[in-house]
Amino acid sequence: MTRKLSPLLVLVAGVACASAPLPTEGELTREGRTLVRFAGTELQSLVSFRWADGHLGDEWLVLAVWLSGGSAATTTVDRDGIRLRGPDGTRYPLPSQEAFRAAYGELQLALRNVDFLHPPASGFAGLREPCGRWFLASPWEGFAYDTVFVTPFRYCSGPLAFLVPGGVQPGRWVLEIDLPESKVRIPFVLGEAGGG
Repeated sequence: MTRKLSPLLVLVAGVACASAPLPTEGELTREGRTLVRFAGTELQSLVSFRWADGHLGDEWLVLAVWLSGGSAATTTVDRDGIRLRGPDGTRYPLPSQEAFRAAYGELQLALRNVDFLHPPASGFAGLREPCGRWFLASPWEGFAYDTVFVTPFRYCSGPLAFLVPGGVQPGRWVLEIDLPESKVRIPFVLGEAGGG
């Protein structure tokens, strides 16, 4: 099931949270129960929150994320520009690479079950090529990167894991990505009765 949210609804959702800046002009589409697509001028993104939705109470919230350029030639996405906002407004940064590797034992099951290598929907397939860079790397994967560069023809993908002290709670979460020219806000709801 695909549900389109109008750009006006995206703006209204951004205004409803007074602490959040307005999102990039773009379109949010919910594709199935646990997948959200964002299409904007600087960035396109798919966010799968399937694992997080099935693991409320966990100390780590794990997302599978695909990032691609919008209509811009190249978009720079910095690690420091990525955060997660919880239902109570608390913001959680991406962990450092050292903290991620230290917690890898706790995260291993989630990371094995979050398939981020193959986009689950159209729009990130075809002639696009993966970029081979990501913000978090397992102990045997080599380097993690502080910056990834995406274009309309290249996407980067991987897990995003956020430490949530006290455990992941149901409610409205927002993946926040600050870009050089704009701010992207991708909301999703955990623990929604009956899906949708």
